[in-house]
Amino acid sequence: MTWPKRRKRRISAAAPAAALAMILSAIPASADTGCPMNIAVSQGLKAPLADWTEDLEALPTELSGLTVFDGPPEELASLVPDGGSEDGKTMTEFWTLAANPRGYWITCRYSSTTVTLTRRLPDTARRCEVVREKEVSFIGGEPVVRSMTCGP
Repeated sequence: MTWPKRRKRRISAAAPAAALAMILSAIPASADTGCPMNIAVSQGLKAPLADWTEDLEALPTELSGLTVFDGPPEELASLVPDGGSEDGKTMTEFWTLAANPRGYWITCRYSSTTVTLTRRLPDTARRCEVVREKEVSFIGGEPVVRSMTCGP
């Protein structure tokens, strides 16, 4: 008996990328929580000063720092990173988050402003990580943040 020949199916090189995009789009957006990398702010004097003209510098308001808290930030229980590493151009710090009935909170700091953002992390968050540039810093000296994530 002769079996019919099987046809070879050709898979386009784009097929794996399309499949990955479909998988990633199915992951809920809340799976990873991080600080916005930049924010728009409006700053100004509360009252004009005699003989002075108010102006604003066009400086970026990019993520420049992160604090992780055990419980609400007003309780001032900020956590020290659990570890980190360095390579030629970046420094990485991370916090390991165990289950905690008080919850964990993050405060995001930004360059060229005193505005901060604070939020409670989802109870599923188990790690926060921030990657900073070693050789590039903002005015004020904080290293530029390349990426920041908190997630499972």
